[in-house]
Amino acid sequence: MRGLASVLALVLAATLMVLPGQAPAQDAPTPRPDHPAEERPVPRPENEAAPPEGDAKPTPEPASPAEPPEDPAEPEAPAPTGLPVHTTLRESDFDYSACLLELTLLGADYSEAPPILDPDQRDCGIDRPILLRQALPGIEIPGGAPMRCDLARHLAHWLRDFVRPAAALLPGQPRLVALEPGSTYQCRSTVGNEGENLSEHAFGNAFDIAAFRFDDGTRIAVEPRQDSGDLHEAFQSAARGTACLHFTTVLGPGANAAHDDHLHLDIKARRGDFRLCQ
Repeated sequence: MRGLASVLALVLAATLMVLPGQAPAQDAPTPRPDHPAEERPVPRPENEAAPPEGDAKPTPEPASPAEPPEDPAEPEAPAPTGLPVHTTLRESDFDYSACLLELTLLGADYSEAPPILDPDQRDCGIDRPILLRQALPGIEIPGGAPMRCDLARHLAHWLRDFVRPAAALLPGQPRLVALEPGSTYQCRSTVGNEGENLSEHAFGNAFDIAAFRFDDGTRIAVEPRQDSGDLHEAFQSAARGTACLHFTTVLGPGANAAHDDHLHLDIKARRGDFRLCQ
């Protein structure tokens, strides 16, 4: 019996080995499609030939360094900050009204004008300009001159208090009837500083006089008259000297070549009420 059992066991073992579709119990289970088994490369023996070129996966080329950017365009200048200069000089409603009233009482011929601005230079302009045609009754500015009211007020007081009385001492006591203007409002730089600073002309704060005209037809041009010894030199010197009582800057012949043919008068504000008279 024991021999027969051994034979049956051998026959059963052989039958199991040859049945198709049967896997040994120790084989791993088939992976799920949504979780494939991790592939691990099998090392190739050293003496094994490399796979054909077509079957090999291409090796990615190393990334080339980024191309240097083209030269950037010239950066734009930063936008100016703060208020334009002409706006900082804008009069309050009260001061402006008081100035116009004073001009009216002095007998000036003027009219209010629209604001003057410059599209190319933000600081140039006059926020509340007037067009002054006569600083005093009978003293004309041919063509009129745009300016700030405060400049017109100083001009009227200077003419009334000093220039007109000085004209009465000329031969024949002629009456002053006109001021021939040089520059009035003009957006430009100060002469001689290579454009570094804007002139007071750019804000309506300056007025240039090229000549004085009188009712007898005489005309006194502003020009170098040093030591001429006549009353025309005395009149020009008197007008120029007294102007520094009303204006903070007075420049004329001898100050520099640019002012040899006119008197420059302006009301630039400086610390300590400093005045430049040359």
